[in-house]
Amino acid sequence: MLLFSCGTENNRTDNLKNERTQEVEQKIKLQISSRIDTTKKELNEILNLYEKYINSNPDSIYDNPYWNEKEKAQYRDFDFSRSSIYNGINSRQLFSIYTPFALSVEAKKNKYQIKVLYSNSATKPSYVGSKVWCIHKLYAIKEEGNWKLENLIVEKTKKWNINQIDFIEYVYSDEHEFDTKRGTKAVLFCKKIINRFNPAFNSKFKFYLANDTDEMGELENFDYYFTGITTGKAREGMILSSKGDEFYPHELIHKLLPENKNRGQVIEEGLATFLGTKEDLREYLINMNKLANDFNVKKSFALENILNNKTEWNGYPSAYPGGALICEVIHEKKGDEGIRKLIKGNTNNFNEIINLTMNILKIKKHEVIRLIERKIKQYK
Repeated sequence: MLLFSCGTENNRTDNLKNERTQEVEQKIKLQISSRIDTTKKELNEILNLYEKYINSNPDSIYDNPYWNEKEKAQYRDFDFSRSSIYNGINSRQLFSIYTPFALSVEAKKNKYQIKVLYSNSATKPSYVGSKVWCIHKLYAIKEEGNWKLENLIVEKTKKWNINQIDFIEYVYSDEHEFDTKRGTKAVLFCKKIINRFNPAFNSKFKFYLANDTDEMGELENFDYYFTGITTGKAREGMILSSKGDEFYPHELIHKLLPENKNRGQVIEEGLATFLGTKEDLREYLINMNKLANDFNVKKSFALENILNNKTEWNGYPSAYPGGALICEVIHEKKGDEGIRKLIKGNTNNFNEIINLTMNILKIKKHEVIRLIERKIKQYK
């Protein structure tokens, strides 16, 4: 997933992570467009529901009283927009920059659809590009007499087509012409990966084929989004893709590897890049070349920063090729057995990654560093 920084005249999101939370909590007020007729009782109820939700620590996963029970039971992370909206910061930090503004509340049969703009007042060129964080769009449904929030994907895909190929259930609109050959290729690729790295795999998942980035955004509750925009994402029980292609190896890898809560993002994305993206060697080499050109030339692109995922943004997520470097070094020396150990190990930061690599390769730290640096220079 691609991550971006945002800002106002005097603030950057990057710096917000270090701000201290105010001791006195202030209620977040939802601003309301004059288009919405607030004299109507039900419209007010939907507005109040949304305002209560954004004041209920929506960045945290718990039994939130303002979300419907069915989706809470079905998904651990039931709000599909959560990870993209908060994107490395908490709700209080977000709302200190972006003011939620209700654009509309529209009746949709027995439901209501609420659309909320998140924007700031930036005017400086360095910040204006991210002045619109997103347009959040959710449904409100009646549950035991009370209004509760619901993901947009329920209504969005209600009339979409379904094509099952083995353990992958493809879901797509009439605009998409399903390619059985690509779907079959995806399943064969999955089975090879499962056989190599996760023979205990026994799951099914949905694969939503959106036609473009904005339609994929709708599957995660966005009418428009800047934050967290990407071409694909693996979620609980599903893959979302904007590519309109049944074969998306990078995202498939995320669904196939055994779960490991101690696997850090750099190695998670590195594995998906090395085992998945590399199926398209041209794309793989482009990303590796970008990292090689930035390595130690730009101040933040030291190896430790790369493996801690703390490089500056330079048009691509350095965690992907950075993690792939580790996979390459290990695979060249120890093959699939080395990758299996990497998959299972603790890799949350630079020290854990280096220590695990030392253990797998049975060499000292300076030798590991030398191998990685030698490998990265091969891509210049």
